[in-house]
Amino acid sequence: MKKINPNKILVTPILSEKALVEQQNGKYSFWATLSSNKHQISQAFEEVFGIKPLSVNTTIIKGKVKTDYKKRLPIFKSNRKKALITVKKDQKIDLLNLSTQK
Repeated sequence: MKKINPNKILVTPILSEKALVEQQNGKYSFWATLSSNKHQISQAFEEVFGIKPLSVNTTIIKGKVKTDYKKRLPIFKSNRKKALITVKKDQKIDLLNLSTQK
């Protein structure tokens, strides 16, 4: 089995308002590559952060067609895969926690 670089599987964390609220419950959202499966995402998360996830849920978000109104041409957005990774309540990732309290 060929070893895949975990930085190529987990592309970037999602830092929206909803994702930041879910982080308090131990759920972290990432953009992942379309070709990766749940097992690969779980292994990559464990390698990068050193935490074994309880579950990995994935969804494919279909690309949309937007319009560039200056040139009057369509812009095709590509499909993306979103991974929702659940860890134990007592385990936290310091890199993703943004302090909203002062």
